[in-house]
Amino acid sequence: MKKPALALLLLLAACSKPADQPQVASISTPPSNSAPSSAAQEQRPRERLDMSPEDLDALYNAYDRCMGQFGLDKKGQVTSAQAGSPPIRGDVDKAVKACESKDPLPPWEKDVNNPDALDFAARVVQCLREKGVRYVEVHNEPGAEAVGYAFGGPNNDAASITLGLEHVKECEIASSKK
Repeated sequence: MKKPALALLLLLAACSKPADQPQVASISTPPSNSAPSSAAQEQRPRERLDMSPEDLDALYNAYDRCMGQFGLDKKGQVTSAQAGSPPIRGDVDKAVKACESKDPLPPWEKDVNNPDALDFAARVVQCLREKGVRYVEVHNEPGAEAVGYAFGGPNNDAASITLGLEHVKECEIASSKK
């Protein structure tokens, strides 16, 4: 083989995709009494703005099944099959901790860890106002995982709530493209 051809062959070999490594499952135990790491957070499933109700149901199925194994629904309440005694706080905490990795994160656009989430929410609120929603504002509650919207104002204006809920998904999708 000539030197230029050999050099080209070596160059192509160096740029080619490496062979896939076999995937091996591993078991790791997180340290107890620690906050979830950002790596653990990123392994959680994440909602998307364009998900249908059926897609969301499918996304939450694993979390719902996990909570069901503890006799609880997704909100930590005793399921009707287990009704009769109130849940014990320690049992609810244990279930929530065990199922945390299956609990979907909010869409990135609304995630409080996203530095652009407030700007995104402000664009959505502006879009909703353009659609005729009179009482709507950005809702950023401390400790929440997502930035949201408050509809209805101090008097719970029914028209604003109805219009807001009707147009919020459309405005979110439109605002995500800006």
